[in-house]
This record gives sequence, C-alpha cells and structure tokens, in this order.
Amino acid sequence: MAEEITGIDKVATFLLSLNQEAAAAVLKHIGPDILTEVAEAMTRIDSSVATQNKIVELKREFAVESTGPSPVKPKTDEELGTLLNQSVGPQESRDIVQRLRDRKLQERPFLELESVPAEVVASALQSESPAVCSLVLAHLDPSLSAAILSTIDPDVALGIVKRMTNLVPPGLDMLRSIAERVMESISTTSDGPGAVNPEKRLQTIASMLNFTNPEVEQTVLEGLTEDNEETAQEIREYMFAWDDLASIDKRSMQKILGSVDTRTLSISLKACQPDIEENIMANLSARVRDMVAEERELAGAMPLTEVLAARGQVMTTVRGMIESGEFSPARSGEELVS
Repeated sequence: MAEEITGIDKVATFLLSLNQEAAAAVLKHIGPDILTEVAEAMTRIDSSVATQNKIVELKREFAVESTGPSPVKPKTDEELGTLLNQSVGPQESRDIVQRLRDRKLQERPFLELESVPAEVVASALQSESPAVCSLVLAHLDPSLSAAILSTIDPDVALGIVKRMTNLVPPGLDMLRSIAERVMESISTTSDGPGAVNPEKRLQTIASMLNFTNPEVEQTVLEGLTEDNEETAQEIREYMFAWDDLASIDKRSMQKILGSVDTRTLSISLKACQPDIEENIMANLSARVRDMVAEERELAGAMPLTEVLAARGQVMTTVRGMIESGEFSPARSGEELVS
C-alpha cells in the first residue's frame, strides 16, 4: 500500500515517477528547507518500497487532493457524502454524490489514467485496438498522450493519430467501460516492483536542479555532498553534459575552447552530433579549425572509449570553469534576450 511510503520518501517517489520536466515544475514549489532531504531521498528509494502499484496508488492520492475542494472543505466523496447525509438525508446525499461523480466522468472519463506513468498506460494499451488507443489518447492530457505515443512503434503511432483526427466519441457508458478495462489491465500487469535505473534517477535530479535558482541548487548540492560526495559529483556532471555544447553562446564557447588543446578537441569531435560540431568549429579561428580537422583525419578510426574519454576531458574543463565562475550556462526555462 502507498501508505508504507511516508514523508520525504513519498515526495521523492512521486517525483521519480514523473518525467524530468514535470518533476522540475513540481520542485519549484518545494521549500528550500527540505529540498536537500528530498533530493537525498531520491538517490536511495528502493524498488522493494516503490513498487509500481504503490506509485499508482500514490498518484491517485495526489490526484484526489489536487483536484478536490479547498482545504477548508471535505476533500473526498466520502467526506462530502457524510456532510450531506447530515444535512439532507442519506438518499438525497447519495444522489448528489452520484451526480457529481457522473459530471466528473463526463468531463474527464479517463481521469484515473492521468495519474498513471505514461509507460504503464502504453503497456496496458498494447492489447487494445488502434481505435481504442486513439479514443483514450484523445481524452487524456496532451502531454501524457505525447509521452505515451513516444513509446509506441512509429507506424502504429501514425495510425492512431490519423484515427484521432476523425474520431467520433462514443457514449459515456462506452467511455467508462474502456477506462475501467484499461485500469484493470494496469492493475493486473503492474504487480511487481518497477526496475530502478540509478543513472536515470540522477539525471532526473540534475534536470530538476537545472530549473531551480542558483541558491537552491547550491544548497542542495552542498547537502548531498556531505552525505555522498560521489553521488553529488555525478549529479553535477549530468547538469551540464556534452549535448549542451550545441547551445552555448559564442563568447562562452570561445572561452571554453581556449582552455582545450587541439588534440583532445579533434578526438572528441569524432562521430559528433552535427549541431555540437558546428557550434565548436564556428568558434575556432581559421588556423585552429584547420589544425583540428587535420588532426582528426590523421587519427583515423578510434575506439569509442577513447573518444568518450576526450569528451570527458573537455567536460572536466567546462565544469571547472562553471565552479570557478568563469562560465555560467543558461538555466533551463530561462529566457534569453539580445
């Protein structure tokens, strides 16, 4: 049961079950006094505690609280029923509560599914026809539908989207029946504990910290360093990665490249993504650009491990400049102006 996960662990489990952008958005509303505890908990949540069923139940609990009335009013249908029972009697109370439930279902027939991770919903939909899949996705929040589509074979996804463009919704009873069937499928296929991916977990924490202000980031990382310096360093590395070199501004890129020798740079650019290579080469002088191109060609084919090692040296230089204040990367969600 979800109640076995309590306090900070419950918050950490919930955040880890979200995608990175959603988790970062939630993190913005967590007080800085407990951010370190939450981040630390996210590094140690065990799969035997955070099973898929518990995560689903936890999200349902949060969904009820977030979509319910204000804190000064009853938060559940049961509490509302109790209050109405005392004022208008049991029969009318049941009728009112039922009408409210019907109204909610009519507006959002797949509300329960919105509290379930995208990959779990996608797994449950595998046994459904494209017609049913299109119907479900058309009624879900667009961000959740997009996340589900990204896990589906592209050709199948295309067929589903085409059906959505010409969808004629069935009656409410049919929608309810489909929603119940999908939820039943989820409950029967998610009994085991979810696989824990430590790397993805740290990437999620890094992504969330990228959305926070510098003061919060520093407080969290310092707190994590006290508990586990190695883990804190891994998070720092994920916060600014090789792929981010594609979006560095001209002045900062030139400052970085001035601290990297041409041999390391030429190796690091082997099999490099075009946007990263373009941003790097565009910020080298014509002479150095020719030197890098020549050294890369002369080096010939190389093991990927050596290429990754060279990129690691470049990133070590970048992170050293970040820590010293010589370079400050733009933060996620920060608007750039000129």
